Amino acid sequence: MRKINLIIVLLVASNRLLFFEESNFVVFGRESSEHKALRRSIKDVIQNEDFDDEKSIWESKPIEIHHAKIQILDKISGKVFRRIIKTNESIVFGTIELKLKKCFKNSPEDNNEIYAFIEIMENGKVIFSNWLFASSPSINLLAHPVYDIRVEF
Repeated sequence: MRKINLIIVLLVASNRLLFFEESNFVVFGRESSEHKALRRSIKDVIQNEDFDDEKSIWESKPIEIHHAKIQILDKISGKVFRRIIKTNESIVFGTIELKLKKCFKNSPEDNNEIYAFIEIMENGKVIFSNWLFASSPSINLLAHPVYDIRVEF
């Protein structure tokens, strides 16, 4: 076990900026009794907290699912196609072949998210092999002149 250095900046309700790093605290602005109490309680928490490298900071783990809902946009015709693909299943759409390698969703107590590892081939060459996220499709984009592919909830 080891201590992790914490640096936190808070905007306190009285519009004062509170900055602390481990046990060194600085309050910018007028010091009030509320700031002193807050500083004492934060200092107590930090000094008594040990962080275990072995334990995840997340209590829940992603759940593997065996299918994903894929949206394919044909940019030329403007048509949108939706397909449900099972893990390790391939579909051919126009000139591309899309294969779902892995798919996960967050556990119910976390934010709603689905992420899928997809491999896309065109003319026998892999043109995309990466994760797609339902809530943030712009994280990993397929740069293709005809098709736009997304994972849906």
